[in-house]
Amino acid sequence: MTTIDRSEEVGREGPCVIAICTYKRPLLLESLLKEIFVQDFSTTGGRVDLLIIDNDPEQSAKKVYDEIVKTGSDLPVLYLPVQPQGLVMARNAALDFADLHDAVLIFIDDDELPDEGWFASFWQTHLMFPEDVIAGPVIPRFEAKLPSWCQDGSYWQRETFDDGAILGKPTGDGNILYPRNFVNGWRYSPRFNTSGAQDTHLLKKWIGSGGRLRWSAQAKVTEIVPEGRLTLTYALDRAYFSSLAYVWVDREMGSTVAWTILRVVRRLCIGIKEYLVALLQRDYASRQRALLHFSTARGTLDGLRLKSFDRYADYQIDAPSS
Repeated sequence: MTTIDRSEEVGREGPCVIAICTYKRPLLLESLLKEIFVQDFSTTGGRVDLLIIDNDPEQSAKKVYDEIVKTGSDLPVLYLPVQPQGLVMARNAALDFADLHDAVLIFIDDDELPDEGWFASFWQTHLMFPEDVIAGPVIPRFEAKLPSWCQDGSYWQRETFDDGAILGKPTGDGNILYPRNFVNGWRYSPRFNTSGAQDTHLLKKWIGSGGRLRWSAQAKVTEIVPEGRLTLTYALDRAYFSSLAYVWVDREMGSTVAWTILRVVRRLCIGIKEYLVALLQRDYASRQRALLHFSTARGTLDGLRLKSFDRYADYQIDAPSS
């Protein structure tokens, strides 16, 4: 059962809800809130609410919220604990809340920090294209020295596009705006609650239905990449879990078992080729990167036989305590 703890003024409906889905990351959440509070919200011409979705059964974000209530803020802040655990449960709770208030919904993740003009850029693009889903760039910020197998940081870089471009494939949902027509009728599938790829699944369906996904190049956020996520072990696990969940998406979209097997074979061939070349050249870093192809192939194959798994259980990494 979920409850909403809000300030006295939240009876007025607003045009926009900014939602942060958080789990056991109070320090990162505090840093994010400070950056959101200094955004320029004047272009909306109406109310903007900030919604904290706490997916931790111990409600670790409640202390952060209580401190905001104590000190006060110009932006109305709401607190919503959501159980059971899972990103889909948290995301759908935010969609339900925005739907109840007939509001536009913006998601920003608890390990991200928005640029100064983040909200204004999102809102300007929304005013130009009020029925389109709008995504923005996510730029990695590394908290430790990059590993030898990826000194250029390319593994963590995400694709970017021209401002206002219509995208033909899904992006992530950690920095995204959903318009009212989306909020009123679309929800994440519970199947992807703990697996990831919930964004790929939902946005593929949206694009397939004729909906537009558009890019706002200046609605930038920085994603904090802690030291614990800069290891080859983490990268291999991420490649495995991502490819496994993506198979579920592809299968629901009509992909055949034969096509999935071909993908496995292709990945294995690429991995073997790159590994052997690296071995002959005594290139240790390239040899490590080649292992990612094997992990992807294994995940793709397992996607045909596994029905559920929890991708997030072992990777709840908060900011440093200092």
